[in-house]
Amino acid sequence: MRQIWYNTESMSSKKRRNEQGMVSFLVTLIMMLVITLIVVGFSQVTRRNSQEALDRQLSAQAFYAAESGINVTQNTILNYIKTNNAANLASKTACINEYDPTSASGSLPIAPLSGGVGYTCVLVNPTPPSLPFPVTQADSVVVPISTQANLKSLTVTWNRQKGLLRTACAGAADGQFVPASTWGADCDLGLLRLDMVQNPASTAQNATTLASNTISLFLTPRGSHSGSVAVGFGGTTAYIASGLDNQSGSGPCASGTCKVTIRLPDNTPNYELRATMLYRDSATMTISGTTDSGTALFSGAQAIVDVTGKDNDELRRVQARVSLFSSDTNIATNALAGSQDICKHFAILPSDNVDFASADTCN
Repeated sequence: MRQIWYNTESMSSKKRRNEQGMVSFLVTLIMMLVITLIVVGFSQVTRRNSQEALDRQLSAQAFYAAESGINVTQNTILNYIKTNNAANLASKTACINEYDPTSASGSLPIAPLSGGVGYTCVLVNPTPPSLPFPVTQADSVVVPISTQANLKSLTVTWNRQKGLLRTACAGAADGQFVPASTWGADCDLGLLRLDMVQNPASTAQNATTLASNTISLFLTPRGSHSGSVAVGFGGTTAYIASGLDNQSGSGPCASGTCKVTIRLPDNTPNYELRATMLYRDSATMTISGTTDSGTALFSGAQAIVDVTGKDNDELRRVQARVSLFSSDTNIATNALAGSQDICKHFAILPSDNVDFASADTCN
């Protein structure tokens, strides 16, 4: 007897088995896609890191090129002012060519440095609108003040050193110079002393005329915070002014920077200024001002050198201040100096009656 076998498996079971194969295929495809994305992501990260490293290298080389341009231009300026008047230094407002102190247009094309690295732009401004200087208790700063017109006012700002935080500077009147220990208990801003001589080149070299053309000022972060003082030359008065906060425009100097505006007689564009810090050093003292024609532009003190360096598509721009004082023409810090001993006679006046004309000579 013949047996007949029937396929009792339903169509739905076959369909499910076929779908299981499709699911496996999709899972495999998704896993391959995820792995591909991970590999592509790592490749992009690697390329980005490599590009960033290259950009940093190119940026550093562009910076060094800009510094080279600064040094070249600075040497050009210093060599020029050794034999010429710094006040006649030419400005340069166009990028092309190297700097020529006698011509604003330059004279020679800028030569690239090795490997195609170089500086592409050199600008020089010998009459900046402000003069920044560091000032300490140990060393005075002597600055020539020469402007394009009669000077009406000077605004002086000074700040605290980095890392110091106390800026209350409360207590004490404008004219009270307390002991250093008391001053430093709540104030990290120093007191700035300024000595100014008007028309220094034309002043006769004797005590009478020098005194009549000199004033002294004490700018303090303490006191009433007037922020302004009008001065006159020819007297024996020492002017005292309390500074305003440089950011808010009112006292006390909570931002760590004080400013005082000195209103001048408006009769000359030429002064000599000596700055000395008391109690505390200042990271930067900045001088700006106004003249009969507007904002003061100072000549003969500093020049701003602006150089752009380039390496491939990376650019770096560097600015530097070049002092226009050559080393052999700096004004001495001391009012009087000698290579030998100086004879001095001391007396307490008016209680002592001393005739200096007949005083004994020094041995």
